[in-house]
Amino acid sequence: MTHPSLNQEQQAAVLAREKNVLVLAGAGSGKTRTLVERVAHLIEHGASGYEIVCTTFTRAAAGEMRARLKARVGREARKVTVSTFHGLGLGLLKKYGHHIGLRYGNLTVYTPLETDTLIRLCGEQLGLYAKGKWKHGKKALDDMFAALERSGEKIGTAHPYYPVLQAFEAACRQNNAMPYYGLIHGLVELAEAGKVREFTNWKYLLVDEVQDLDPMQWRALKAIAEHTDGAELYAVGDLSQSIYGFRGAVPAHLQHLMDAGALTVYELRNNYRSAPDIVSAANCLIRHNTSHRALAMRAMRDDAPHALAIIPNADSSRLADILAARHGWPHPPVVLCRNNRMLDRLSEELTARDVPHKRIGRRATALHSPLFVKANAALKCIVNPFDETAFLLAHAGLGLDAGAYANIRVRAAEEGKSCFEAYRDDLNADILEAMPSESGTVKEALDWFGSDGYQFDPLDGYGPEYCQWLELYAAQYPTATIADYLDWLALVDVQDEMPARDEEPCILLMTCHAAKGLEFPCVIVAGCNEGIMPSKQALTAETKGDTAGIEDERRLMYVAVTRAKDRLILAVRPEKEGAGERPSRFIAESGLSSQ
Repeated sequence: MTHPSLNQEQQAAVLAREKNVLVLAGAGSGKTRTLVERVAHLIEHGASGYEIVCTTFTRAAAGEMRARLKARVGREARKVTVSTFHGLGLGLLKKYGHHIGLRYGNLTVYTPLETDTLIRLCGEQLGLYAKGKWKHGKKALDDMFAALERSGEKIGTAHPYYPVLQAFEAACRQNNAMPYYGLIHGLVELAEAGKVREFTNWKYLLVDEVQDLDPMQWRALKAIAEHTDGAELYAVGDLSQSIYGFRGAVPAHLQHLMDAGALTVYELRNNYRSAPDIVSAANCLIRHNTSHRALAMRAMRDDAPHALAIIPNADSSRLADILAARHGWPHPPVVLCRNNRMLDRLSEELTARDVPHKRIGRRATALHSPLFVKANAALKCIVNPFDETAFLLAHAGLGLDAGAYANIRVRAAEEGKSCFEAYRDDLNADILEAMPSESGTVKEALDWFGSDGYQFDPLDGYGPEYCQWLELYAAQYPTATIADYLDWLALVDVQDEMPARDEEPCILLMTCHAAKGLEFPCVIVAGCNEGIMPSKQALTAETKGDTAGIEDERRLMYVAVTRAKDRLILAVRPEKEGAGERPSRFIAESGLSSQ
């Protein structure tokens, strides 16, 4: 039976009997609770946990979902698959990737730096890349890979970079590796071949944040459902919170399914998160979007004093002064910015004033730096010795100069081995014994790095910084193997950096995109100016009659506004003489005045 404290709208959504359901859930309407109750309802009416798969947008959201399911349904929760789409892809490809041409076992996932390295290498071998330049320009190459990533569309053989794509995909197969987007493409390939149905019991497909699925994720869902008798789709989302169009999200597809009657729609309008004035401002703002269905939320909380405020002339320096002067307030604020550049500048100003704060996203940036990528590449070689790109990036750290690396490549080709296998054959017994094995722990890897088994390049950064990071990971996951660590790393998300519940609260700085799905007592949205929010690109498109970008930006502002529970502060930068950046239109559209 459903939980007695669910409201009428939540009860109706949980008990839905249709096969294809969409729950339009406004911000703060209890959508996670509704999903949990839906799973409990299915289990209480005979479904096995093994038949249920729940996808979330972030790994943090998946963890929250698992915890709530365990509290609600007990041990049966262990049988329910809860993961991001990329997590589903990684898990299935490691087990069943050999059915689509991958090797059985460990699979490595490339960072952008590794992906770019392999693409350039393919270009060099084909005579299409030399001296840092692409023969037909880089834009054509970027557009080709962007189209492939978002929609899976294969380009024709006439494209000037078609040979690069062929060589890149062949190298990935040989290396038993793939770029991050390959996790979704591999999932689609398995699903369309009927292998997901063959190797899982999934029947009930629950999808959170459905408005931000890209075409390939929709294809995966469609293929799984088509190969499963009696499959049921239960999707939860809010078109007003679709903010990942730049990653390929297609909210228009969801709107099309709604218009075509392909989904039975339920609505959750009660907002239990935000003060009434904040809810009112959010409703006023989003009603200016006309391309999608926007829910008008109902405020369910009592009034909060001074829930809304605007700070004029708030550049990074002034904002830092305000934050420093009010340090010690009951709830340290979260500052949301449109871009990382503004966050970095504000972080510098706060550091200069000795104001404790945490810049969410800084670690993710470090993990993609040459220092971290090369060191992690050495571990990838240990776990997946077929990964030639990882060996290319790690060979200097493994003690090989250019000449020795070239010799290893020749000998590996002659002996039919991978470069790392050939390299390992040359190691003396002491060095080989010190190197962690494929099943070694992260602690063993730390000992190896600490004993100079890997040599950091000073030009890449400070080596101990990497070891400190690995120590933090090992402390959090003391039994983790190197393979576990690399799997975790492959799915790393900016929200993984959020403070633990037992950490001392401090001011948080993060982008509006990174705050998706979160809530905070006090939120400051910085840079509420034309040219920032909305962006210059959206303004330029608007002058040409294209308002889609403005609607995207308005949804982003809506997400930022609806993160606030008790207090929302909009900070407006000073107008630049002759350069515009007047107060954002979104302030007036929210029913507020910037004066």
